[in-house]
Amino acid sequence: MEQGTVSRYFLGANTGGGFFSLYDGFTDPLAGDFLHVIKGGPGCGKSTLMRRVGAAAEAAGLPVEYVHCSGDPDSLDAVWLPTRRVGYVDGTAPHVIEAVYPGAAADYLDMSRFLDSAALRPALAEIADITRRYQAQYALAYRQLAAAVGLLPRNLPGLGDNGAAARAARRAGGLARRLLPPLGKPGTARRRFLTAVSCQGCLRQVETLERYPRRLLLENALGLGQVYLETLSRAALARGYDAVLCPDPLEPERLEALLLPEADMAVLAVDPVLGGAVPEGRHLRLDGLVRAEVSHGLRPLLRQRKRESAEVLAAAVDTLARAKALHDELEAVYRGHVDFAGADALAEREIARSVLG
Repeated sequence: MEQGTVSRYFLGANTGGGFFSLYDGFTDPLAGDFLHVIKGGPGCGKSTLMRRVGAAAEAAGLPVEYVHCSGDPDSLDAVWLPTRRVGYVDGTAPHVIEAVYPGAAADYLDMSRFLDSAALRPALAEIADITRRYQAQYALAYRQLAAAVGLLPRNLPGLGDNGAAARAARRAGGLARRLLPPLGKPGTARRRFLTAVSCQGCLRQVETLERYPRRLLLENALGLGQVYLETLSRAALARGYDAVLCPDPLEPERLEALLLPEADMAVLAVDPVLGGAVPEGRHLRLDGLVRAEVSHGLRPLLRQRKRESAEVLAAAVDTLARAKALHDELEAVYRGHVDFAGADALAEREIARSVLG
């Protein structure tokens, strides 16, 4: 990452299988990374602290990686300062994180100490009721997302039975041979979500993609983007390129994107049902690799599944929006009982030691 650059990702995703977490791979303690794990209740300033650390690092000309919350993309779940090898992460549910090698590679920042417990105890029944309703909305959203995944056109059986996957793999291999000369070193991989299904719809961190001058957009309505990205990522790593592997936000066992900083290249598989903003780039029509006789015979069913999966996905987004509204209610209960002066002082101390120190 270049000096002063900003990148944005997600580490969690609301998927067809429930909440999927990449938080355990956020930092590498054995490589010298240090992680501050923040604990504390809703509304006590965890996201604000990380935002202030990131802003101070930007002001100092340092590169910053922001990790946004998939439930509320306006909130931060983590921030990483690569040149300082220091990160901060919200270690509370649903992505509970504990300090690995405490003191040597991680520590805790306990922001619950800024909560007025005596004032909050009488609100326990209200807090429990809002929490129960909030969790119920997420349970419903995950059922809806599972239904949407099952209806995706790309998951229709029989689409890959005519050699289309092999043709997609050959194209990816050809691109690697043309554009990725061997670097003579081991390639490394890290995993980040580029896109999340959230209370605001499908959000993609286009700003991160636009940092790459070479952008290839893969047509992925019929699912061939997965084969292309897997083949290309293996070839890139074998040639010594460091890669950011971006799982699909609905089916994280698939890939949605591959970022290769040393090649200035970003490759994104675009599913029209998922939607989300897409940067400008060169388009590759992978759907055309499915034989015409197959796609023509399935065309009515594919149109139906596209419509139905989009409708169920929209319903899941509405459910996530209701969950976000309940979380806002929960934060409002807490917010009146937080020592924000203490939280601000903690943020200043963290800026002094992680950014300015």
